[in-house]
Amino acid sequence: MKLLKRFAALLLAAALVCATLPAAADETEKIKAGDVVCFGTPDEKCGFDGKWLVLDESHTNTGADGLFLLSLNLIGGEDGSTLLFRDIGDVSVSFSDRGEAFAAEHPGATDYRGSDIQAWCETFLSAHFTEAEQAALLATEKSDDAIVIPGFSIPLPGAANGTVDFDPAENVLWGDKLFIPSVEELTSEAYGFTDNRARVAQYRGTDAGYWLRSPHIPTFPLDVGFVFPFGAVMDYPVNAKSMFDMTTYARPACNLDAAAITGLEKLSEENGVTVWRVTVRGDEPNTRSYDPSLPVIGEVMDLGTAFRTVVFVTLGVIVLLAALIVFFIVQAVRKRRKKNTK
Repeated sequence: MKLLKRFAALLLAAALVCATLPAAADETEKIKAGDVVCFGTPDEKCGFDGKWLVLDESHTNTGADGLFLLSLNLIGGEDGSTLLFRDIGDVSVSFSDRGEAFAAEHPGATDYRGSDIQAWCETFLSAHFTEAEQAALLATEKSDDAIVIPGFSIPLPGAANGTVDFDPAENVLWGDKLFIPSVEELTSEAYGFTDNRARVAQYRGTDAGYWLRSPHIPTFPLDVGFVFPFGAVMDYPVNAKSMFDMTTYARPACNLDAAAITGLEKLSEENGVTVWRVTVRGDEPNTRSYDPSLPVIGEVMDLGTAFRTVVFVTLGVIVLLAALIVFFIVQAVRKRRKKNTK
């Protein structure tokens, strides 16, 4: 009898040890870039559905071992409100008034560190993830290089070369576990962002805009990187006060420790994309309910092509009007000369 009790105790201990071990390597290796992993506690009020797009299944955004993840859909405030990068009041930015005076008096307005959106990431993390899930996310330290991306291909005020230019940001991530992505990350073909359509994200089923952490160069000193609802990466004032009215939400990113994954359950598979429910080390099995459906993205406007078309049509109309005006002036002069010669 004692031998049986000891054997049972050994089996129980072995089971407990196995429960705390990471999922087998061949299990976690099933996750591939483009898949969706589900963890965190969904919250309908703010639009969080717990679904994370896998941008890189082997490396974090710093190149270390891990999974680089981006929220599949957009997230708002706890009451469903839009989010600001930084609240600087009602300062409005336009081509004629870019906020230079305010920026000169308030340096650091476009800094991600200390911004409202960074504080939102920290609060959101603690409110919607278990302690074990928070521990499974890797603290990230990173500086961003300057980056220049194509704009409208037509020179505009603040974009003389037809490009959109962003400044470097030193130590922009310093221990962050949940953070807003950069312009470089959201324009990287390595992460699957090959065109505007790949960047479109939705808030509760509707295409909307979202913030990036990259500061624009001083030509627009109150602007940071922003993804428009149709997927174009441009820049936008930190307080969303501009001639263009956009909805503004968050699409946070994080780095997940693959070794912390202890459970992996396939929820669905559609068009080569697998949706997984993830359990991490130190947690009970994840039984939270996740909607395994994927967003349906329709046709997306090519802003550059549309803008160039509008510009060329406008220029054509102007040239035509100018030609008509010249024609009528010439005719009037001729009539006057004929009248004077009589």
